[in-house]
Amino acid sequence: MQYLKTLNSLISFGASLALIACMGSSSGNDGAAVEPSKEFVDTAGFLVGRDNAQAKEKTLPFSGDDIYEHVVMDFGKRAVRIDKDESISRPELMKRRENCFIVMSKKDYYLYVYEAQGNDTVMLARYDCCFGLKKGNKERKGDMKTPNSTMGNPFKISQLADAASWHHDFGDGRGNIKAYGDYFLRLVTPGHSGIGIHGSTNNEESVPGRASEGCIRLRDADIINLRKNYAFIGMKVVIKSEKADDLPFEIHAMTKQKIQRKRHLDPGKTLTNEQIQAAKAEQGRVSKQQRTSRK
Repeated sequence: MQYLKTLNSLISFGASLALIACMGSSSGNDGAAVEPSKEFVDTAGFLVGRDNAQAKEKTLPFSGDDIYEHVVMDFGKRAVRIDKDESISRPELMKRRENCFIVMSKKDYYLYVYEAQGNDTVMLARYDCCFGLKKGNKERKGDMKTPNSTMGNPFKISQLADAASWHHDFGDGRGNIKAYGDYFLRLVTPGHSGIGIHGSTNNEESVPGRASEGCIRLRDADIINLRKNYAFIGMKVVIKSEKADDLPFEIHAMTKQKIQRKRHLDPGKTLTNEQIQAAKAEQGRVSKQQRTSRK
């Protein structure tokens, strides 16, 4: 019980999100169950046990070499694309909306919705997403990076804005166009402003991938699904760094629920910013202005 008290003092996730939950009958790839009374999750999301201080579950298998980041020239600008995956949404599995939280993988280009349910953590939804063009933690305005957060210090949703009429000029020759889908879920990201989760109107080809100025893009249908079924003001949001892999409770949920996914990249094989800049780019979308200038 002392470890539970330690967890509560370390994680300001609130009692409703007590991620102690995820451990129940947790097991790794070898199927060996871990006794729940001897473990909890620390601020980094690792299993901590009375008999084993860092009892991490085994990593799930990486996807094959046929799944990789493609560099494309999109409207005259470099961007990253990767194979699309199917969206998952199981709102019927949800018990209490206020116990839901979001975890994003900048490495694997997914946004996951989880719910802490008693002695378990359940995955409710998964969507492809697009992050800032540049990899790394956001440092300043205009650096084209998406900020990171952790289990111990998550971001929060502060606004569920109707963005159906919002426009933006990407400086790519298309002018001031609709760009945000139906909703903009504004995030509290200390040190930075204007970051949110939104749709990808006129840019759905960019999802999943890297192309934004720092926000997180979902497909338009997925931002509607997220807003309708799961999102709420105050919802915790974790955005893992490019080098971070699945956390133990995520491995547990995917294994227990038999969730298949197309992308699980070996962090040693992902592209660096320098490699993205130097790569021979595939041809992506071209604006009318660019097509005219080529004639």
